[in-house]
Amino acid sequence: MDIEVGAKSFRLRVADEAVQAWAGHVVVAANSFVINHPWGATEFFRHGWNSWSSTRWWHMAKKPWRVWDNPDRTLTAEDAATDNPQVHTSAMVTALCGPDGEVFLVGALRGESPTLRIDECSVSCTADSDALWFIATGLEVEVFSDYVAALAQERGLQSLPRVGATIGPIWSSWYSWFEEITDEIISAEISPARELGYGSIQIDDGWESRVGNWSPNDKFPAGMADLSGRIHDAGLKTGLWVAPFIALPGTPVLERYPQMFLKDAHGELLPVGHNWGEHYYGLDFSRPDAHEWLAETMTEIAGWGIDMFKLDFIYAAALEAERVGMGREEAYRAGLVTIREAVGPDVYLLGSGAVINASFGLLNGVRVGPDTAPYWDNTERKGDPTGPSVLNALRSSLSRTWLRPLIDCDPDVAYFRTRGSLLSPEVNELTADASLACEFAQCSDPAAWLSDDERGQVRRWAENARRAPDVVQTGRYTYTIDGREVDFDTYLNPTGRVSDRLLVK
Repeated sequence: MDIEVGAKSFRLRVADEAVQAWAGHVVVAANSFVINHPWGATEFFRHGWNSWSSTRWWHMAKKPWRVWDNPDRTLTAEDAATDNPQVHTSAMVTALCGPDGEVFLVGALRGESPTLRIDECSVSCTADSDALWFIATGLEVEVFSDYVAALAQERGLQSLPRVGATIGPIWSSWYSWFEEITDEIISAEISPARELGYGSIQIDDGWESRVGNWSPNDKFPAGMADLSGRIHDAGLKTGLWVAPFIALPGTPVLERYPQMFLKDAHGELLPVGHNWGEHYYGLDFSRPDAHEWLAETMTEIAGWGIDMFKLDFIYAAALEAERVGMGREEAYRAGLVTIREAVGPDVYLLGSGAVINASFGLLNGVRVGPDTAPYWDNTERKGDPTGPSVLNALRSSLSRTWLRPLIDCDPDVAYFRTRGSLLSPEVNELTADASLACEFAQCSDPAAWLSDDERGQVRRWAENARRAPDVVQTGRYTYTIDGREVDFDTYLNPTGRVSDRLLVK
């Protein structure tokens, strides 16, 4: 059938009764359908499945924008169940650019694992459950805004407490100390963090006995409750990194309760990713005993006085596997529900490696790009747009700021330091502006690593973030921040050589 969307007509391959009008747009109720478009090989929006999956505008005439020739990385940073090296795919939503400057958007309003396949003739939409799809045309910023409004309405989403009103700005230990943190290192940041204007200290990976064994290691002899209490005494809030959906080999939970973990079709434990030098395994939340373990674990950790959790590697609960009576994104959400019920409504939950489509209404915020790094790009890394770098982090994050009305968008940390960094002052300023544009202020620079001038920059940035500047998106990668024009496009899509200026690893 032919449908009218805005002033344009499209051929839709679906039952007539599945199509409805929606506030000047069109919705389609179907598990799968195909809609033709007239523009041939054009530019389109590729949205990634989880936090780290690369997201950007891309061109159909090029090979698919994805992780190439690295199965372990695909397992972590793509949707391995739908990834296809021969086809352009997008998770949850896509948009196509027409020759007149208008954008044609197709996005899921509900449905499990919605996937869109895009070619020069059509967009093919599929989901693993009953689904409702939104179709609109118009100016780019406007159609994404309309899509977000429709998402909120269809799912009945209520805004959860925002980072700026709760825990921000955040000082994180990760991009300076990584896993080498100790009680002494974190303690040394408490007084400077308060003086510089931070609202919380987030203790990242390196405190636990082993991933899956969530007791403090011997680098934190007094325990995390003691450290959290000292952070609170300084007037700050405490954040803690945890990866509660996964476990490494040798941990008590995996050794004692292997039945709680995801299995393949042969009944064998299913690796859900590779990190820390080995494969790790994911909990099966179609099982009540997995929920019981998770609830007990998160209740205990929250009891240490934790105000914010960074929940990492949580995509693992949504990987394709053998489950009983539950879809993969349904199982993922069930795990998040258990966490929310265990820690209560006032604890801020930030998802990293989060499945975007399945996180709304349960997480306060999500990481919206790959890990950043103290360098602009790594030119030796081929075929992986999800690897750590400022370029990869900013490109995906700034391609997802349209999500802000639904959920906090974490673009990863801003940099101010010159010690232990290959970034130029120009790029440092860019990362600070990105944190303001995304309205999520976070930094990992130890105070002792900063010059007096750099400390002043942090102080002014934190004060600006607390004040909640007026942010307006004026184009694809252009914004005004309190009326000041900020153009990220010249960095993300340069027309000439920029490596000498930005510093490339």
